[in-house]
Amino acid sequence: MKDTHIYPVVIEQSDDGVSLYFPDIPGTAVLAPNVVSGIKEAKMMLIDRLIEMEDKNLPIPEPSDLRDIELYNETDRIAIVDVFLPPYRDEAANKAVTKNCTLPKWLRDASEEAGLNFSQVLQNGLKEALGIKVKERP
Repeated sequence: MKDTHIYPVVIEQSDDGVSLYFPDIPGTAVLAPNVVSGIKEAKMMLIDRLIEMEDKNLPIPEPSDLRDIELYNETDRIAIVDVFLPPYRDEAANKAVTKNCTLPKWLRDASEEAGLNFSQVLQNGLKEALGIKVKERP
């Protein structure tokens, strides 16, 4: 799995600001009031899309040669965006997700009365069932 990716992004000027897209990565288009905020938003979208592609075992395309990117307006420009994915992968792996579960009413009532945190108890139980040992923080 590659950690660093560098892609060209096309920047198109409009009356409302700018639109940006990565010609090599489907599903990446950003509208922004200016280039600076657009680049920031485009970079985050690229990160999200690359992590999604990794998670789904989809092939990550190679970046286009700049000479092969067709610009449709004389004001269009190309910028280069690079991303380093490891910190974002870690963040995505530890992101909280919602999972519904069913339990008897009496058990729910007793747990609430005892002030138990359902998420924490479920996480601890799953870790124990899977044999996952986590060090306690000091």
